[in-house]
Amino acid sequence: MRTCPPALKTAALLLLVAAILLGCGTPGAPQPPSLHVPKPVDDLQAVRKGDVVYLRWTVPTETTDGQGVKALGTTRICRGYATDQPGSCKDVVADLPSAASKKGYQEFTDKIAQYIGGNRDFLTYTVRVNNARNKNAGLSNAVTVFLAPSLLPPSVVNAKLLPDAVQISWEPPQPPQSPNLKTNYLYRVVRSGDPTAKGQPARVVIAEVPAKHGSELVLDKNFTWEKTYQYRVVGVTRVISREGKQLAEFEGEDSPAATIVAHDVFPPTRPTGLQAVYSALDTRKFIDLTWTPNDESDLAGYNVYRKAAENMAPTRINTELIKTPSFRDEKVAAGNNYTYLVTAVDARGNESPMSEQAGEKVPQ
Repeated sequence: MRTCPPALKTAALLLLVAAILLGCGTPGAPQPPSLHVPKPVDDLQAVRKGDVVYLRWTVPTETTDGQGVKALGTTRICRGYATDQPGSCKDVVADLPSAASKKGYQEFTDKIAQYIGGNRDFLTYTVRVNNARNKNAGLSNAVTVFLAPSLLPPSVVNAKLLPDAVQISWEPPQPPQSPNLKTNYLYRVVRSGDPTAKGQPARVVIAEVPAKHGSELVLDKNFTWEKTYQYRVVGVTRVISREGKQLAEFEGEDSPAATIVAHDVFPPTRPTGLQAVYSALDTRKFIDLTWTPNDESDLAGYNVYRKAAENMAPTRINTELIKTPSFRDEKVAAGNNYTYLVTAVDARGNESPMSEQAGEKVPQ
């Protein structure tokens, strides 16, 4: 059996390696290891209500090199001022443990009463998220909160049920003065449903009126009967630029709630224009009644009452509600005088006072 010389084996091996390199390409440059630094927050939001700022942002889930975040360290909350350099964090409000990824977002509340009415016009907020080794990719987007005084709510709000509306009234305090910023103040009337009932909107704006010292009153006509409602009055501050553009808007604290049950106890108005006319067809005799229709949106129908003698109590002669403003009484006798009255009935069974009476005689 013949064997290849060692020189030939070496040459064959070199040719094989060259073939592999030519077929698969050369390997690229080695990549540096990931630093596992989370991407900076880019959706920081700030909402002011009264003298409290509510911050919210999405917790980073990717690193700066596109990998998934394995572990987060602390999140630093920074409060800034007009004189601060961009990208600085001189005033550290808090260092928080970063929120778990299950929630998806993180929140923080900052009280700013000490800054209201001073020399500053606004504050800025940023957040900085560290990894487990306290490394980060810098600050988030900055959000601005203006420091105009908030409008105090009225101490008492009253709600009164009317036949076609809920009347909300209050006595507002004097609007505040804003020394540095141009502001407009108004009151926002909001309605919320019964918190124990399902399917009701949490909050509906009923009206907005300019804030002034003196009693105020608005009407809510878009409610539903037989539901429970709560009404609150909230002060609103709008910050205006020198050019007249709105820069920001925020609400003050809510007033105490005025609770009302919209139970309909209001009957329709009494029908008018009742007329009674005798008619006959062949041997049949009857009296036709007509009247002016009521215009209530919740009208269910009418009842017709008859008196066969002046001193008798009226008796209802229809078995079901009459849907149109007319009725034919076919149960009449020759030679008798009849007196008629009509009432209107709404969808909840409230019945109006009786109309003016109308009389007619059936000939012999």
